[in-house]
Amino acid sequence: MQINRWSLALGLCLVLMTAIACNFSVSTANIGSLKLGKNKDANPPTTEFAPADTVYAVAEIANVPSKVKVKGRVLIDNVAGEQSGQAVPGTEKELDFDSSGTATFNYSASNGWPAGTYKIEVTMLDENGAQKDQKTANFTVK
Repeated sequence: MQINRWSLALGLCLVLMTAIACNFSVSTANIGSLKLGKNKDANPPTTEFAPADTVYAVAEIANVPSKVKVKGRVLIDNVAGEQSGQAVPGTEKELDFDSSGTATFNYSASNGWPAGTYKIEVTMLDENGAQKDQKTANFTVK
């Protein structure tokens, strides 16, 4: 019985060491973070904008084992006279990734953003179109 436990422990240790040596990862592709800002780096991050501002959304795309699509769009959350949940026309954008990286989207309104709150939605899809992850961030226009 003692020998079987040692054999099992040694076997598990070898499997673990092999996995580490092969840089094995059980993680799947994901959107690590999503931040908003007034420049392409979203630094400093903010969620408050003026009507004439360009809104930048910066999403960190991580653990990409094969090709993915990252889609971004702006949705109305609470704007007077507009339907909540409706996509703002012309804001849907799509980027392709073969590996991890940074997805940067920028949005501006030709006549300025009406006052209210909006939501930026970033979605990751695999090569078959199946959703792998999604993150949202709200911003306010005053």
